[in-house]
Amino acid sequence: MKYSEKEKVSNDLHEDQQSSGSFRLRNFIIFAILLLAVIATSLFMYLKSKNVDLENMSLKDIVNELMDISGNKSGNKVVKEIEIGTNEKHVFTVSKGLIIECVKNRVKALNGDGEEQWVVPIYAANPVVKAAGSYVMVADLEGKDVYLLSGKTIKWSKKMEGNIINADVNEAGYVSVVRQEKGYRGAVTVINKNGAQAINTKVAKKFVFMSKVSPSGDTFVINSFDASGIKSDAVIELHDFSEKGGVALETGDTSLFPFVDFLGNGNLAAVGDSNVYLYDNEGKVKWMQKFTNKSFMCGDLLSGDAIVAAMSDMDSSGKITGNKTDITLINDDGEKKTIYSMDIKVKNIKVSSGIIAINTGTSVYYINSKGELLGKFDSKTNISEVHFLSRQKTVLVCKNSLIINNI
Repeated sequence: MKYSEKEKVSNDLHEDQQSSGSFRLRNFIIFAILLLAVIATSLFMYLKSKNVDLENMSLKDIVNELMDISGNKSGNKVVKEIEIGTNEKHVFTVSKGLIIECVKNRVKALNGDGEEQWVVPIYAANPVVKAAGSYVMVADLEGKDVYLLSGKTIKWSKKMEGNIINADVNEAGYVSVVRQEKGYRGAVTVINKNGAQAINTKVAKKFVFMSKVSPSGDTFVINSFDASGIKSDAVIELHDFSEKGGVALETGDTSLFPFVDFLGNGNLAAVGDSNVYLYDNEGKVKWMQKFTNKSFMCGDLLSGDAIVAAMSDMDSSGKITGNKTDITLINDDGEKKTIYSMDIKVKNIKVSSGIIAINTGTSVYYINSKGELLGKFDSKTNISEVHFLSRQKTVLVCKNSLIINNI
């Protein structure tokens, strides 16, 4: 096909315009990529300057961190103080960014400003409340009632046959209830998120005080002690949901394990007075670590794969000496490292998204997994518990109030 001179000029102009447009588009894409790289590098450096532990954070955590930091320019402070009544027992936890308050006849959710979001009627004369994932469990200690909530919806409620000694919930909604059983030392009943009983295990010779279900929901642990001998001996059993009975785990010469919990990979950690065991999902010992002249005070899990333990000095007779406390990390391979030391006893520890809150009762120290101090809050009243609303805000439970604290 032949084109006139005018048509050729028009086609050449059109091709030049297309080429120029493609060139501008390529330049824009390159510019956008470089700009994003500069922004990402700047954000990375900014978060590192704030001692944010990026290794233990998801993308969602990073976004929340930036939002919280941008709204918290004045450092560690009281954001809000919420008065609580003293005429009845109040217990608290945090679930999905809301403060969960439980008293005898109701469960209530509050936002960070103390504003009521919802309220659900229940009955628990001596309540205990725990949260995991999207679930909140309420049990009536020394009573018979237990509830599982998801948000403001009661998924199910049960009345146990014997009085409740302890109860727990995992992120999959499995509730394990330690209770009394006529003719036995105790029993453990496990109920799934739909309210169906998974198993009921009766214990004849040991005193059970704690039970937990693994993250996978395949196994559960019973933590108990045998007082039939000269001294009490620790007994930890790993059970599946068959009726064949559990596997007794090797515990050595230990009278009690105050901390027993599943790691995210299904391994089971057990911390005694001065030794730590890690068991695989079949109950076999992976490793055991001893602490020389140290006694375990309290602990929690860091990102589901390491144990954070507060260890105090102990003499040869087993008596705690002085007030010095070491905060020690023990990873899944049994490697232990002291990351922080303080000359004061520790009441409890709470961990969330790589931040460790150390509660001494009058102060809360916030550190990351490297032992870097992120902040400290001194209270005029006794602090019984610490809960995380986000990576930058905590709820301090005091005698007559809740303190919302910026880290």
